[in-house]
Amino acid sequence: MELHGWIALATLLVATFLFITRWIPRPMTALAIPVVLFSTGVLDAGDDALSGFGNHALIAIAAIMVIGGALQESGVATLMARGIMRVGGNSEIRLVTLIMTASATLAAFMNNVAIVAILLPVGVALSRRSGVPAARLLIPLSFGAVLGGTITLIGTAPNFLVASYFNEGPYADGETIGVLDFAPIGVPITIVGLVVMILVGRRLLPSGHTEANDDRHGHSPEEAAAIYRLPERLVEIGVNETSGINGKSIAEADLRGYGVEALLVRRPGAVGSTWLPPQPDLVLQPEDRVFVDGTDEALWRLAETEGVQMGLLDPRTLRSLLAKGLTVGEAAIAPHSDNLGHTLRELRFRNRHGVNVLALWRRNEAVHTGLSDIPLELGDALLVAGDARSMRDLRERRDFVLLTDHSQDENVTRAPLAFAILLGAILPTFLFDFPLPISAIGGAILMVATGCIARRSVLKSIDWTVLCLVVGTLPLGAALEKQGIASAVAGWCLDLHEIFGPAAVHAALLLLAGLMSNLSSNAAAAAIMCPVAVEAARMVHIDPRDALLAVAYGCSCNFVTPFAQCNVIVMGPGGYRARDFILVGLVMAAAVAAVAITMLSLR
Repeated sequence: MELHGWIALATLLVATFLFITRWIPRPMTALAIPVVLFSTGVLDAGDDALSGFGNHALIAIAAIMVIGGALQESGVATLMARGIMRVGGNSEIRLVTLIMTASATLAAFMNNVAIVAILLPVGVALSRRSGVPAARLLIPLSFGAVLGGTITLIGTAPNFLVASYFNEGPYADGETIGVLDFAPIGVPITIVGLVVMILVGRRLLPSGHTEANDDRHGHSPEEAAAIYRLPERLVEIGVNETSGINGKSIAEADLRGYGVEALLVRRPGAVGSTWLPPQPDLVLQPEDRVFVDGTDEALWRLAETEGVQMGLLDPRTLRSLLAKGLTVGEAAIAPHSDNLGHTLRELRFRNRHGVNVLALWRRNEAVHTGLSDIPLELGDALLVAGDARSMRDLRERRDFVLLTDHSQDENVTRAPLAFAILLGAILPTFLFDFPLPISAIGGAILMVATGCIARRSVLKSIDWTVLCLVVGTLPLGAALEKQGIASAVAGWCLDLHEIFGPAAVHAALLLLAGLMSNLSSNAAAAAIMCPVAVEAARMVHIDPRDALLAVAYGCSCNFVTPFAQCNVIVMGPGGYRARDFILVGLVMAAAVAAVAITMLSLR
């Protein structure tokens, strides 16, 4: 091997070491790779060193991340989480089955890290309600998300990288790896993984402790509202042609002047009702139904003065409103808040934060009247209502500590639209041979245009670390191929093929990809292993698609280390130690490898 080959190999080893130790941030390590390769002459063309920036996979992965963010923000995942909470019960096996099935199903179409983040509070709440320790539920949640990523092309970045490498290469011969080409093996992998976790993996999980009395986790919005007796105070007022507030905006109607707070507006339409937040400029129309909070005296005064119809509501109505875009939260005043000593009127609280204050908790009792003119004190807590986005913004403010769990508060009214856009982005790729990068970009644009994801959330939905890893490691893969290292590794596969047959080649590629995925990242492992897989397939005369699929499934075997992206999220809440992931992770990785190698060899 010539000097440039040794430099390329050294670059791979040093980069892997830095990925493991994280002495340098992983994005910086990855972006340094093309600089080193070009500076040392390993890649003598600038276009080759910067090929990662112009790769179609990079664009598609970013667009798919935006689509996944929209599915999260529009409430698709929330609907499933609520279903789990309703039917969970107290059986550990049932809970593990439900939470793994939910995370795997969602991870087939969304970023698996986002899925774990969404369902983590659900797992903790299930632990608290059932008495099953969180440590018995959160590793299954993490592993379920990893397994689900094997089902579709958009499930995880390595899937798209191997598909893009094959589809754009000269060896495709008119064939492609499509969106659902991963499913014939990915679905059995997921099913076997679920069964292995129930039969074997559960026995290897730590006993942990129950979250039943863990006060670190806040109430749900519904529970917080009940503490302040909000369900008992909810009333629906109807606007008609003769009402004094007809044709007025919420601000002009001045409901607060009566001591009444508007929470949500239902506006009938030709094809169903529209649920609207009570923004100050929203103009009320005949047949509008406004859900409000107020004392009996204030509500009767409003009805008599403005001529509105008033209807009492079932206390369970709040649960329905929480599914239509309203969310309720309890916010404590932070110890060093600049709001201490000021009234809500002086702070212009509604205008600054986009939420209404419904009650104040002071000295173990709720105060519902005269809220605008009460100076805030240390120890006060506010019951506030608004939409999920405003509540998330409030959480980020240093002046408040949000005490409620808002992991399930997304407005789910746009969930059907977001799911339809997802289908619109996927179906053309295998019905009309439409390029996935173009289709994904179109889907991302529609998600933003229709409000399924807020514009300010678009950049947050993109995992820039993954994109940097793709940009940096794709040229490294090309360098390994150019300098003959990929051929050398493929030569070892040829030796295995002569002794054990094609299954040994698939196993070697899968194990190498799995090892690199656990040591660095799954995206980096895929980018580096693609040239090796194709070269090995050429030498032993097997289908390059199967060789690349082996790499993709190997990249999804990152169960073992606690620093894998999904595992690191659940490590703290589950009270895990690093060794808790190793044994159960090895069992799960072995199951995935066995299914993938067997099915690839039978194709």
